[in-house]
Amino acid sequence: MTQLEAMALTFAIEAAVAAALAAAFGRAVLMCATAAVAGSTVTHPMLWAVFHDMQAVYGVMATPVLEAAVIAAETLAYRAIATPRWDEAALFSVLANAASWWGGELIYALT
Repeated sequence: MTQLEAMALTFAIEAAVAAALAAAFGRAVLMCATAAVAGSTVTHPMLWAVFHDMQAVYGVMATPVLEAAVIAAETLAYRAIATPRWDEAALFSVLANAASWWGGELIYALT
Protein backbone atom coordinates (compact mmCIF):
# COMPACT_ATOMS: atom_id res chain seq x y z
CA MET A 1 0.00 0.00 0.00
CA THR A 2 1.38 3.40 -0.92
CA GLN A 3 1.51 6.28 1.53
CA LEU A 4 -1.24 8.08 -0.40
CA GLU A 5 -3.47 5.00 -0.32
CA ALA A 6 -2.82 4.51 3.38
CA MET A 7 -3.59 8.16 4.09
CA ALA A 8 -6.85 8.02 2.12
CA LEU A 9 -7.85 4.88 4.03
CA THR A 10 -6.99 6.59 7.31
CA PHE A 11 -9.10 9.63 6.42
CA ALA A 12 -12.07 7.48 5.39
CA ILE A 13 -12.03 5.22 8.43
CA GLU A 14 -11.25 7.83 11.07
CA ALA A 15 -13.73 10.39 9.70
CA ALA A 16 -16.46 7.72 9.58
CA VAL A 17 -15.76 6.62 13.16
CA ALA A 18 -15.70 10.22 14.39
CA ALA A 19 -18.95 10.98 12.58
CA ALA A 20 -20.61 7.93 14.12
CA LEU A 21 -19.40 8.91 17.59
CA ALA A 22 -20.64 12.47 17.10
CA ALA A 23 -24.26 11.36 17.24
CA ALA A 24 -23.70 9.34 20.40
CA PHE A 25 -22.09 12.31 22.15
CA GLY A 26 -24.32 15.05 20.78
CA ARG A 27 -21.53 16.67 18.81
CA ALA A 28 -21.57 18.12 15.30
CA VAL A 29 -20.88 15.38 12.77
CA LEU A 30 -18.98 17.68 10.40
CA MET A 31 -16.76 19.03 13.17
CA CYS A 32 -15.90 15.55 14.42
CA ALA A 33 -15.08 14.30 10.93
CA THR A 34 -13.05 17.46 10.30
CA ALA A 35 -11.09 16.90 13.51
CA ALA A 36 -10.29 13.35 12.39
CA VAL A 37 -8.99 14.50 9.02
CA ALA A 38 -7.10 17.48 10.47
CA GLY A 39 -5.35 15.37 13.08
CA SER A 40 -4.46 12.65 10.60
CA THR A 41 -3.19 15.19 8.09
CA VAL A 42 -0.48 16.08 10.59
CA THR A 43 0.25 12.72 12.20
CA HIS A 44 0.01 10.30 9.29
CA PRO A 45 2.96 11.63 7.25
CA MET A 46 5.06 11.93 10.40
CA LEU A 47 4.31 8.35 11.42
CA TRP A 48 4.98 7.11 7.91
CA ALA A 49 8.34 8.91 7.87
CA VAL A 50 9.66 7.45 11.13
CA PHE A 51 8.00 4.04 11.37
CA HIS A 52 10.64 1.88 9.68
CA ASP A 53 13.54 3.51 11.53
CA MET A 54 11.69 3.15 14.84
CA GLN A 55 10.83 -0.46 14.06
CA ALA A 56 14.47 -1.22 13.31
CA VAL A 57 15.46 0.10 16.73
CA TYR A 58 12.48 -0.84 18.93
CA GLY A 59 11.07 -3.87 17.12
CA VAL A 60 7.51 -4.80 17.99
CA MET A 61 7.30 -1.98 20.55
CA ALA A 62 7.52 0.64 17.79
CA THR A 63 3.86 0.29 16.83
CA PRO A 64 2.29 0.77 20.27
CA VAL A 65 4.66 3.62 21.14
CA LEU A 66 4.01 5.45 17.88
CA GLU A 67 0.26 4.83 18.03
CA ALA A 68 0.17 6.26 21.57
CA ALA A 69 1.93 9.39 20.31
CA VAL A 70 -0.51 9.66 17.40
CA ILE A 71 -3.50 9.24 19.72
CA ALA A 72 -2.17 11.96 22.02
CA ALA A 73 -1.56 14.35 19.12
CA GLU A 74 -4.94 13.70 17.51
CA THR A 75 -6.67 14.17 20.86
CA LEU A 76 -5.57 17.81 20.58
CA ALA A 77 -7.33 18.12 17.22
CA TYR A 78 -10.55 16.64 18.57
CA ARG A 79 -10.40 18.93 21.60
CA ALA A 80 -9.74 22.02 19.48
CA ILE A 81 -12.32 21.30 16.78
CA ALA A 82 -14.98 18.83 17.93
CA THR A 83 -15.55 18.84 21.68
CA PRO A 84 -14.85 20.98 24.74
CA ARG A 85 -14.19 17.84 26.80
CA TRP A 86 -10.77 16.22 27.03
CA ASP A 87 -12.19 12.81 27.89
CA GLU A 88 -14.39 12.80 24.79
CA ALA A 89 -11.52 14.02 22.63
CA ALA A 90 -9.30 11.20 23.90
CA LEU A 91 -12.03 8.61 23.39
CA PHE A 92 -12.70 9.78 19.84
CA SER A 93 -8.97 9.59 19.09
CA VAL A 94 -8.51 6.14 20.63
CA LEU A 95 -11.50 4.63 18.84
CA ALA A 96 -10.79 6.26 15.47
CA ASN A 97 -7.15 5.19 15.55
CA ALA A 98 -8.01 1.66 16.68
CA ALA A 99 -10.44 1.30 13.79
CA SER A 100 -7.90 2.70 11.35
CA TRP A 101 -5.13 0.42 12.60
CA TRP A 102 -7.36 -2.67 12.42
CA GLY A 103 -8.54 -1.64 8.96
CA GLY A 104 -4.94 -1.51 7.79
CA GLU A 105 -4.16 -4.85 9.40
CA LEU A 106 -7.16 -6.42 7.68
CA ILE A 107 -6.07 -5.10 4.29
CA TYR A 108 -2.52 -6.39 4.81
CA ALA A 109 -3.90 -9.80 5.82
CA LEU A 110 -6.10 -10.00 2.73
CA THR A 111 -3.46 -8.93 0.21
